Amino acid sequence: MTSKTIRFTNPLRIVGIVFLCIGIFKAIVGIVVYLGVGTIDTPEARLGSIIALAVVGGLGVIFFVLGLIFTAICRKAARKLADLKDYGDRYEAEEVVLVSSNSVVINHNPAVYAECVYTNQSGQRCRVKSRLFMWNRWGDKQDALGAMIYVDRQDPSHYAVEMFHREGASGQVDLDFT
Repeated sequence: MTSKTIRFTNPLRIVGIVFLCIGIFKAIVGIVVYLGVGTIDTPEARLGSIIALAVVGGLGVIFFVLGLIFTAICRKAARKLADLKDYGDRYEAEEVVLVSSNSVVINHNPAVYAECVYTNQSGQRCRVKSRLFMWNRWGDKQDALGAMIYVDRQDPSHYAVEMFHREGASGQVDLDFT
């Protein structure tokens, strides 16, 4: 039997990395155009290089800052998940149902969220919903997926859902906080 690693990825992480790359590229292009055209001594060429730097480089800076913000959001969620794993209550989901969002599709993989049901310590059945994550609909079977729910002891409305593959290898977590 082969071991299979599944990677559940937050779409925000992908968008953050793409925005960082686009921002760096645009900023470098703006600087190169400014330095290349700026060596010409005519006033029109100097003005054109300044406008190119402002437009292309400015867009690059905006994309870069947005990429940093998206990446920081993902890192903050990972830190919160680690805290919930250390100090929160842990429950295994009894039911996991994947619901397609139909809003984001990357490389033919849809963004889905999981609706999970678990029983807490007082015997109540609780329903939680994860954030969006990318799911490989071609290789993963929905009934082979499981979920661990980490709940804050002081505030049960703060929780995290960690998806895993029941047949063995666990995937990267779906970082979810409400």
